[in-house]
Amino acid sequence: MQTNSTAFEVRVAKDDFKFNAAHFVAYRGYRERLHGHNYTVSVRLLGSSQISNDGYLLDFGCVKKVTRQVCKELNEHFLCPMLSDVLQIDVEEVVKQTVTITCEDGSVFVFPKNDCVLLPIVHATAEELAVYLWGKILKGLDASIMRMRHIHTLEVTVSESIGQVATFQMAIPTTTEETNVYIPDFIRGLKLQPSPCLAKKDNFSNPNNDASPADKQNIIISNDAVKPPCCKECCDVCLMNQLSNKLHLIADAHSLPSNGHQTTID
Repeated sequence: MQTNSTAFEVRVAKDDFKFNAAHFVAYRGYRERLHGHNYTVSVRLLGSSQISNDGYLLDFGCVKKVTRQVCKELNEHFLCPMLSDVLQIDVEEVVKQTVTITCEDGSVFVFPKNDCVLLPIVHATAEELAVYLWGKILKGLDASIMRMRHIHTLEVTVSESIGQVATFQMAIPTTTEETNVYIPDFIRGLKLQPSPCLAKKDNFSNPNNDASPADKQNIIISNDAVKPPCCKECCDVCLMNQLSNKLHLIADAHSLPSNGHQTTID
């Protein structure tokens, strides 16, 4: 007996749905350092309450073939965001065959063109890679065949590492023109400012391991990102917050009853 809530779906995630690649994320006022990830990919297909007369929603083999090919194209490359609004990207294809990237902070990278994959993305984030892979996998699986099999939604998940996952899900387009995914369409036109510098909490040394909540507010500035001059203001804010926290700590330490232990302020 069928109900309105009945539906078939398949998810394919294999050990070889992976690619190793270098990248950095850059937007106005911010740039990561050049680094890399061991990316993994998974694919999910959502269908109706009935499968086709061959017993499949869609053959796993079709999904595996297409996804492996897409991952292979990205493997061991630098992921170059050709639609970036903050990177000047010059591709020399005749003599040197290089890709030169000039960053907002003045840094310049020169890569052999064959070591790069030139992607129609704005930022080399897991989110935008998920959209890009969605379009490539949809093209490989053929949207018309998916619609014929009553598959209505395709979902692609990209993982940078364990616990860092981005998923993009969208309905299967009904026309050929709609299968061409333009990634800027999925980006809000907000002029976001860089977030304040990352900070971490560092407990003071305490022989009884009974640090008060105030003791745990010692802030250490992190240098995980390359900060151009326009980030000086947010760094100054972090330093002021650091000083404020330490002043509060001094005041709290003087107001606490003596217990034989002395709190050290770095």
